[in-house]
Amino acid sequence: MAFLIFAARVHDLCRQKSDIQYKLNKISRKLQHLQEYAATIGNGKITISDLLSAPGAMLGRTMQYLGYAHNTALQYVQANSPMMAMMYQQYGMMQNPAQAAQMQNFIFNSLYAQGREKAKEQEEKNLKVEEGRIAQEKEKLQTQLAEVTEELKAAREARDQGIKDMAPKYTANA
Repeated sequence: MAFLIFAARVHDLCRQKSDIQYKLNKISRKLQHLQEYAATIGNGKITISDLLSAPGAMLGRTMQYLGYAHNTALQYVQANSPMMAMMYQQYGMMQNPAQAAQMQNFIFNSLYAQGREKAKEQEEKNLKVEEGRIAQEKEKLQTQLAEVTEELKAAREARDQGIKDMAPKYTANA
């Protein structure tokens, strides 16, 4: 009877081990994709080729980041460009309309780049938090896998012992 109980337990533990390995594989892949995305964000300029080479699982997040970074940069420009233009005018540097247009373009581009940098810093903070959460979950799954593996080993030994105990014992009486 003990044999059947341990055989069922071995079967259940094998299923648990398989489930944990599947989750561990899935979370490892997610962590790898997140790290690839972080590297793309970290280089500062996302291009179309970066989007096309991004893992499919991260494409949505990459598109959301691009929209967020653009909108943040535009808000930064709108908030700071009047002050910058006013400072430039106070120094009386605008000689002609061509210089004024060039200066407005320069102010826009430099403030836009600063706004994109702020968005990138925020996204990197978010990525570090998410990467830490995923790493903790991965560590928890690895611990569970080790525990299930040890319990599976003990259950197999108990099952094997139950089989030995059930085996008929023939002795020769002579």
